[in-house]
Amino acid sequence: MPVRPCGTTSPVPGAVQPIARNLRRWRMTREMTLSALAEQAGVAKSTVSLIERGQGNPSIDTVWALADALGVPFASLFHDEPPTDDVSVVRADDGSVIATDQAGLETDGLVIRHMLTRTGGALIEVYTLVFDEGAVRHADGHVSGIFEHITVASGTIEISTDSFTEVLSQGDLISFRADRPHTYRVIEGPVRLVSIHEYPKHNGS
Repeated sequence: MPVRPCGTTSPVPGAVQPIARNLRRWRMTREMTLSALAEQAGVAKSTVSLIERGQGNPSIDTVWALADALGVPFASLFHDEPPTDDVSVVRADDGSVIATDQAGLETDGLVIRHMLTRTGGALIEVYTLVFDEGAVRHADGHVSGIFEHITVASGTIEISTDSFTEVLSQGDLISFRADRPHTYRVIEGPVRLVSIHEYPKHNGS
């Protein structure tokens, strides 16, 4: 498996230690060595070691690759526990910022907030994404079988994979398999999206 380069984008302030703590916790839970995790994720062993010590500088795609290799939701490397209350309300500006600016972008202009992870039934995660005018993001494929369900709250955006290209505007919804590389390209911004990640059942067990 090819080794991914370590990203040069600085993590969001406050995210480095949670990622370090949770990466090690999940690796130990899965009884994986550093070498095994690095090989499975396609990341250099030295990079994984640095991240676990809280000294790494991982890109968002590197964190995705590590989560995929561990078989856990992406947000599990940022948060210790999922919400357990019957009712959870997350205000628009209260979601944890997990990526800004150059997170796989050709230009500046993206904020990703983690809004929700639930593990009681089918495993889903909810995110909001805000793209500035002119932003383009190229995302790697995520865990096998995952679907993204995206609703456009404002603006116009083009979403594409190797099998489709769709332009969506306010109120539009698209569902697609996100286990292949996909691209977001702002047509008219700023663009605000609500993205639901639906994991295959065997990854939520």
